[in-house]
Amino acid sequence: MSSSSSSYDVIIVGAGVVGPSLAYALATKRSDRHAPLRIALLERSLAKPDRMVAELLQPGGVNSIKKLGLESCIADFDTAALEGFYVMRGDQGISVTFPDGHVGRAFEHGDFIMALRERARNAPNVEMIETTVTGLIEDERTHRVTGVRASRPGGQSESFSADLVILADGSLSKFRSAVLGQMQYEPVQKGYLAGVIVKDLKLPQSKYATMVVLKGAGPVVLYDLPNDEYRMLIELKDPPPADLKEHLVNDVVPQLPLVMHAPILAALETSRVRRVPHYYLPSTKQGQSSKAGAFLLGDSLNMRHPLTAGGMTVGLNDAVIIADLLSELPNFKNWDQISAVLQKWTHLRKPLASTINIMSMSWAGLFAAEGEGFEILQDGAFKYIGQGPEYSVPAMSLATGITASPSQLTRSSLAIAFYSIWVLFTHPKPGNKYAPRFYEYPWLMIKALNVMWTLGTVMGPVMWAEK
Repeated sequence: MSSSSSSYDVIIVGAGVVGPSLAYALATKRSDRHAPLRIALLERSLAKPDRMVAELLQPGGVNSIKKLGLESCIADFDTAALEGFYVMRGDQGISVTFPDGHVGRAFEHGDFIMALRERARNAPNVEMIETTVTGLIEDERTHRVTGVRASRPGGQSESFSADLVILADGSLSKFRSAVLGQMQYEPVQKGYLAGVIVKDLKLPQSKYATMVVLKGAGPVVLYDLPNDEYRMLIELKDPPPADLKEHLVNDVVPQLPLVMHAPILAALETSRVRRVPHYYLPSTKQGQSSKAGAFLLGDSLNMRHPLTAGGMTVGLNDAVIIADLLSELPNFKNWDQISAVLQKWTHLRKPLASTINIMSMSWAGLFAAEGEGFEILQDGAFKYIGQGPEYSVPAMSLATGITASPSQLTRSSLAIAFYSIWVLFTHPKPGNKYAPRFYEYPWLMIKALNVMWTLGTVMGPVMWAEK
């Protein structure tokens, strides 16, 4: 078995969404005061990927794509424009439009990745290499990471050296502990998503992704894809049902609008129903106590619930910030300078990353869970947002990455909780004609306390982890 070695300024491991985006940005946004970078982008397989997630890019992610100079990657192939969400609960529906004319994009994941890779491959001094990274190379004296070991598809071993190694190798990264050492948080599997492609589907509102809140299942998200196809994603609790198709037919489809039943049932008979686990991983500060010479990026560092489609938005925003900071350094030899950049990057990425992470984990938990407190909050949230744009736009801006403010998210969540309690006291219960009487208030006060407790149990742990 032969071996070879190559040297670069920076190595990026992983050519999914974040890796090629950062490679392109580093190659094209370099300050004129500094020499061009030689960049290696390493990927286990350069074949077109086939995934059922990372197909919906929220408006915040579209903004980051433009900042990176990669807007052609959502223009060079078919994409479906999304103007907002249509949220359903029972027989009621609310249309929530993205604010200020912002749009999202839905696409076939593999097409998007191949477009990003093509732009990175054609950027100056970027070399894209198909190889499997098997380990990190460290300086024996300083223990700084100086490169990676890898293996070609044919079995040829090789090594790559660089002043800086960026590990964007995804949710199943094998380098977390090597870079971060004793990790405060480990990836925690939170459940599964099931997905299927549906044809000839009619959504309640054209160009709007549809979210359906179900009882005992779900929630479900449906959205347009190119070529008159539609993606249906279903949240599954852990452990997932033994017979997935039976669960979808008996527990999910009957709760969807009648017009959707026939095309979805046909898809369940003729198309592959896929299932993937999803994880939560709060980010860890890098630079001071992490391994010198390398850092983590993308899902290798930070993961959240995928149902709100925030992962690409966070990853692309991270690439925008770190590329701008690194472009001002003359080179990547001085780890003290890199460490300072990483600390600043951690501070700058926090507002958007924390907002989306908290919202995805807490809102997915709110609409997927069962119990009286959750039902009261669901009903209150639905009525609160349904009051009009003044109430729906702030929440939508947070969820889609347009606004980055954990404090505003806290205020919005508390406003929904208090509104839910107000609804509890002033609106008739299902099946009743009249609002609750005064003598019912003591019991309702106990329920109100349960609502606040429920909100705290859903949001509190995530807010603490994202602090």
